[in-house]
Amino acid sequence: MRIIFLIMLLAAMCTTACNTLKNMDSTLNNQQLLAVDTVAALGHRYIVMKPKAGTEVLTQSGTAPDVNDGSLLLSVAAAFTGDDLTTVCGDHVVAGTLHKGYADVTTTGHMLIVDGKVKILPSDIIDQSIKSATAHRGYLFQQCYIVENGVAHVDRIPQAIIDRRPHIIFRAAVLMADGSFAIVQGADEQYPEEFVAGIVQLGARDALYLDMGTWAYGWYRTMAGGTTTELAKRYDNTRFQSNWLIIRAKK
Repeated sequence: MRIIFLIMLLAAMCTTACNTLKNMDSTLNNQQLLAVDTVAALGHRYIVMKPKAGTEVLTQSGTAPDVNDGSLLLSVAAAFTGDDLTTVCGDHVVAGTLHKGYADVTTTGHMLIVDGKVKILPSDIIDQSIKSATAHRGYLFQQCYIVENGVAHVDRIPQAIIDRRPHIIFRAAVLMADGSFAIVQGADEQYPEEFVAGIVQLGARDALYLDMGTWAYGWYRTMAGGTTTELAKRYDNTRFQSNWLIIRAKK
């Protein structure tokens, strides 16, 4: 009888544990993990996408993020891709592994992600940041540093983009003055100086340009497993995108 009782007790405990895990998964799938708002600044509208608790910011290179992976909440192109349509602009780190890229004077800043903390930093300390990312299984990519300490630097956007007319939709990775992280995209077409001034008005402390134009394809979902919404539907060079900034629900 004692053995039967123990078996029944273990079975009940297992059932309770399984139900708890199922309930946790259900809660995660029904919880908003990416806040998306459209706000106005200086006569233009901006889509502001902010990860919430229970998420992590990462990068990926080589193989595009799978839109069918329900844990992925956002995917956008990060660094530029070279003329060979395969090489990433600037050395970059993915999960602690250093990947060599091509050098370019436009990479005036970089994003460093270590222990879940996102930093946007100038290129003069890139070697130190690469060491930190590789030592702590972190992430790093290089781009144009368009807002530094709250000051707009439109001149750091490549001249070919500045000269492009008509104007286009822009996107940036932003650290706000309150320390929060966001992906900000113009909801309509702008000149580069308008976009950068707008994100400063919205509270950007530091910001990196993100590859756009014909490389602009991206997407997001607000809940794990939810329906995706496309961002900036330019498909011309989507198949050549080489690296991505992603937001993912923590596993």
